[in-house]
Amino acid sequence: MTKTAEMIIEEDIKKVYLGNLNTVEFDLNLPEKGENGSIITWESDNELFLRPDGSVTRPYNGIGDRKVNLHAVFEYDGVVREKTYAVHILEEPKKAAIVKALPLKRSVKKGVLASLPGAVVLLADNGHFFSRHVTWEGGNEQKFDCCGLFRLNGCVKDEDVTAVLDVEVKEVCEEEKKDTTPLVRPLDSGETTLLENSVFYRAMKIAVVYFKSINDDQMLYNFRKAAGIDTFGAAEMDGWDSQECLLRGHTTGHYISALSLCFRETKDRKIYEKLCYMVQELAKCQEVFSNKEGFHDGYLGGYSEEQFDLLEQGERYPKIWAPYYTLHKLLAGMLDAYCFAEIQKALEVAEKAGMWVYNRLSRLTKTECEKMWDTYIAGEYGGMNESFARLYELTKRTEYLETARMFDNDRLFVPMQEKYDVLEGMHANQHIPQIVGCMEMFYATEEKHYYDVAEFFWESVTKYHIFANGGAGDNEMFFEPDGAHSHMTRETSEFCVSYNLLKLTKELFKYCPDVRYMDYYERTMFNHIAAGGDKEPTGETTYFYPLAPGSEKDPKFVNSCCHGTGMESQMKYTESIYFYTEDTLYINLFLNSKTWWEEKDLKVIQCVEKNPGGIHLHFSGSGECCLKIRRPYWCRGEYSVQINNRNAIAKCGSDGYINIQRTRETEDIRIDFSPELRIEMMKDSHDTAVLAYGPYILAALSEKETFLEFDLKGMGPEMGLSAELLDEERLVFRTGKEEGLIWMPLSQIGKEKHHVYWKMK
Repeated sequence: MTKTAEMIIEEDIKKVYLGNLNTVEFDLNLPEKGENGSIITWESDNELFLRPDGSVTRPYNGIGDRKVNLHAVFEYDGVVREKTYAVHILEEPKKAAIVKALPLKRSVKKGVLASLPGAVVLLADNGHFFSRHVTWEGGNEQKFDCCGLFRLNGCVKDEDVTAVLDVEVKEVCEEEKKDTTPLVRPLDSGETTLLENSVFYRAMKIAVVYFKSINDDQMLYNFRKAAGIDTFGAAEMDGWDSQECLLRGHTTGHYISALSLCFRETKDRKIYEKLCYMVQELAKCQEVFSNKEGFHDGYLGGYSEEQFDLLEQGERYPKIWAPYYTLHKLLAGMLDAYCFAEIQKALEVAEKAGMWVYNRLSRLTKTECEKMWDTYIAGEYGGMNESFARLYELTKRTEYLETARMFDNDRLFVPMQEKYDVLEGMHANQHIPQIVGCMEMFYATEEKHYYDVAEFFWESVTKYHIFANGGAGDNEMFFEPDGAHSHMTRETSEFCVSYNLLKLTKELFKYCPDVRYMDYYERTMFNHIAAGGDKEPTGETTYFYPLAPGSEKDPKFVNSCCHGTGMESQMKYTESIYFYTEDTLYINLFLNSKTWWEEKDLKVIQCVEKNPGGIHLHFSGSGECCLKIRRPYWCRGEYSVQINNRNAIAKCGSDGYINIQRTRETEDIRIDFSPELRIEMMKDSHDTAVLAYGPYILAALSEKETFLEFDLKGMGPEMGLSAELLDEERLVFRTGKEEGLIWMPLSQIGKEKHHVYWKMK
């Protein structure tokens, strides 16, 4: 079949790949001719920062990032097509002057090679803290042959300050341990299912339809192509998985995890068959790679091993793009397929790939590894430490635990252990998975410092770096503590960030079942995860949730990182609803759902009868236990309880949970939390706020692109704002008179332009 000019241009448009345009720091390579011969001309709507030849001038620090529209005109045989690329150019890094390096102390064992901290905390002249890598005199791995106190000086990377490390050498020096037995365990292995009639159930069902529509051979294309085997006529992948993109293969890993989670939730046979096919075919690719010149045994990827070689040689993005990040998605997918669907071959593939990583990294020093992990974008490794800790737990092979330690990132871990918030300017989603890995390392080793790192990280992020919807970051980066008011842009709250923060929250809750963890979990799941996906079975996810006034959601199907975490997230709504101990059942989230606690022979059906403030719990079975029902932050401490249709008194404990003893006679419990409209002030601003109802953040529908302003004086008791409820099911409100503003939860909003934050007059 002869290709028309239109077809040629369409193919050339798909072939053009310019890199990650969300975080541009480098010049762009703009082709003048398409692969099939079309002529391409470029125009920029702001040549101060981006010129038509692709050269980039970053804005000075302090004036903010810049979004530039880059226009491409494709011409072939008289046919012309245009395409616009949104390019987000990062401002120059902050140039706060470093005042000093804070001293460190460590204890080591005599005669044993010790790994000294590879980073120090720096104090800047603006009072903020940062971290940099450090090289100690004598090296970062040293053996001390006699006991005593030693002081080492260190050279700090890129800074003209001297670091100090006091080393105490002891005859006996053991790592501080902490019991890894969880205080509570989730009912998240298929015992819990969603019931109909909620945004969460609908999102899950839409995702299942989308998964079934995916061409598995297309998902396998990059791997078969790299292995040099038959691609079975499948179309190439697009976006971040295109042949021109160096991250290709990552979506396939997410897809395997999503299928695994989907099978856990639905037990759908077609989903299981698709999952088995993906695992088996990738295993074939891995076998081909192992016998192919230029590859080593166990390798699995959508490209050659060159990216890993170049990373070790110090190469940077955009010449390479996060090879270990992509590999992590594949490893995580295989481990999920084994754990959730019991596919033995998946564990075999993961073990072989794990040994490939072990053999590569064991040749390097700790300093060489840390240099890679500190390389922006190129050194991003996702949660490799988490996957290797899981591999160790499943196989007990010490090589996997050794490999997990090779991903210790001192530039992040050391300041967290010392309890200093150095997150400002760090790439958010590059580092949160590493902290999730710390929790898995804690579980695998009982080493308390991993837990301490994760706990302080969570506290720092959720206290000082989040927005009202639970999301964090501006254009993928952590902003300064209490700086959210300066970062309400269209590139806020990356979806991946919230996905990983919820994983971390769930793990911490296992060891400290305090209500504040689940308050945050609810906030983020309801107002970002459920709000981030498309309402149609397209698989599209909003990369950033925009918080600038008059923004609209823009779900993009480009196989981005957030497309991958978006697929998985729609299968994770049940994970933290119910937890249990030997004699206690925790009810954390208020969703239409049911669960079965097998050990107690107890079945629970939960129905949200008054959206969102009333729940009905129906029990069957002989199990007797203590019920702990979360008292949500949004009820202001007020609630009423009925047990078997009779009013009852149920006290709330210091952990934030309402305590009710369930006996065999207890069949029904109803709780009314009586939510009201409320105003949540932005912590770091005296005049910026959001409107909320129960767990839902509400947004006003308006195309105005400057902040809405309200004079709240005398407009209502306590909360300061009155509104009419127009739709009880969807929670649609109207403020003002007949022509007033419409407000609705973020999860209900589609393409409408809306305002999350607004100003008080």
